Amino acid sequence: MKTLILFTTRHGCTAKAAGLLQARMGQGTDAVNLMTDSVPELSEYETVILGGSIYYGGIQKQMTEFINKEQSRLASKKIGLFICAAESEEKARKELEVAFPDILRTRAAAADVFGDELDYSKLSLPEKLIFRTVKGKSKKGKGLSLEKIDRFAARMMR
Repeated sequence: MKTLILFTTRHGCTAKAAGLLQARMGQGTDAVNLMTDSVPELSEYETVILGGSIYYGGIQKQMTEFINKEQSRLASKKIGLFICAAESEEKARKELEVAFPDILRTRAAAADVFGDELDYSKLSLPEKLIFRTVKGKSKKGKGLSLEKIDRFAARMMR
């Protein structure tokens, strides 16, 4: 069963999460960054996993545009959904709900928040100011949850 992980990332956390997930899913799994890479033909894949990070309350526009364009083709696939987010578990769950349309969420074999990981040095000055306002002096995220990634992979491989 071929699997495609399509993701968007701004500072690398979601790329790292997608790579960890790809390793757990094993052979036949491809990972593609929608922001920089060409999307392979969806008909080659039985399973499609969509992932992104949350900025200012929403997922990147490239993911939203892809979903809007390919929603009918995605409807015939086994779907997985994930986000990387720095919010509390409850707020991050709500962000996951907002990030993906109902039609995909209700069909998803797995949907989860993998956590966050931040390289403060990659942030622009405005992002640093906003981050500091929101997070205080801490320059780190809580980290990605390998346990959640493992559980997600197991659900997707059933």
